[in-house]
Amino acid sequence: MGRTLLVIDDDPAWHKLLRRIFEASGFLVRTASGFREGVLMAERHKPDCIVLDFHLKDGDALDVCAALREDGRLKYPVIIFSSDPCAEIVTYAECRADFFVLKGSHAMMELPAIVERMLA
Repeated sequence: MGRTLLVIDDDPAWHKLLRRIFEASGFLVRTASGFREGVLMAERHKPDCIVLDFHLKDGDALDVCAALREDGRLKYPVIIFSSDPCAEIVTYAECRADFFVLKGSHAMMELPAIVERMLA
């Protein structure tokens, strides 16, 4: 396994799907189920990229990005994915994320290529 990807989503089905998609592309995939766990995993494992669901049970993408930006700890691309199309504006304006993807089968299959472009 090469690069490490951290998936932060509160739905285990997304963990399973994204793990399968990204491991097939050669990534080591770590998962977290919420804001607090995601921040801890990011600090501990220093992933090459984070794929982050916008809405989490214990917070949202704003919380994750703000926590990781404290003290300059956010040093990797963040791709926010959500089933909420209205989240795209906040993704760029407030989270200052690198990319937004609307959840869906077509977009999910494009995620590895998007991550590769972010890491290039």
